[in-house]
Amino acid sequence: MSKKVNRVGYELNANGIKSLSDDEIKLILRGADDLIMSGGRSLLAKILAGSKDKKLLELELDGSPVYGSFKGVSQKDILAKIDWMILNGYLEIEYNYRLPVLVFTDIGWEIERETYANELLEKLMVSAENQTFEFVEDLKDRNRGMILLLLDKIAESGNKELIIILKAWQEIEYKKVRTRIQEVIDILENADGDIKRTATQELISFSANKKWLSIPEEIRKKLERNVFCSNCCDVVQIVNYSVKDSPPGFALEGKCKKCGGDVARFIE
Repeated sequence: MSKKVNRVGYELNANGIKSLSDDEIKLILRGADDLIMSGGRSLLAKILAGSKDKKLLELELDGSPVYGSFKGVSQKDILAKIDWMILNGYLEIEYNYRLPVLVFTDIGWEIERETYANELLEKLMVSAENQTFEFVEDLKDRNRGMILLLLDKIAESGNKELIIILKAWQEIEYKKVRTRIQEVIDILENADGDIKRTATQELISFSANKKWLSIPEEIRKKLERNVFCSNCCDVVQIVNYSVKDSPPGFALEGKCKKCGGDVARFIE
């Protein structure tokens, strides 16, 4: 005979809220994305409030792009907004063993997928501009529908500057996504307008980044944190860096996390 599971109960209360703005709906859905099938209403309220709750910080949820978006609003009022979202079909509650956790409804996911795809497109553009192509690793194993939507947006942008980072992304993806990436590359190559960087510059950047991405992620993080800064006279972490060929290896060229000065790390 199986043991009875005592599920934690909950009660929804929108506290008289009649409606939320489109921006509020998007912010709440974006915050919920990191908690799907793992966290509940209270934790989402803490993210949106910018709480310094120990559990939240341990889970690194303060890194959410919407962390503190409702700062100054009480967690009780934020929870009422979240409950409104559930009562109006944007989010649902399901049980993960005994705990009630958040999940998207079809309507909620459709909105969040659009929001997240736009966010990733902006990050891709910044990464392409800074030649920090390791960002593409964050795209692998994400929701397939959202990734295809992102690729549609890239194709619609006509931005040829994204071709080089698409090629870096293509190297690590699965077959079906690689095929779609190639279709988008073909669309961009045939689009009107010129690429600002020369073909030689792109080839060098791509070659260096392939070498960088071939290093295991754990080792790359150690290398990022082991860069000498002449201003600080200390070993620091390099940030906002680009990867460039520097025979016989390559180099990370970026900024010191402490002082913001120029730093570089050569890797053979």
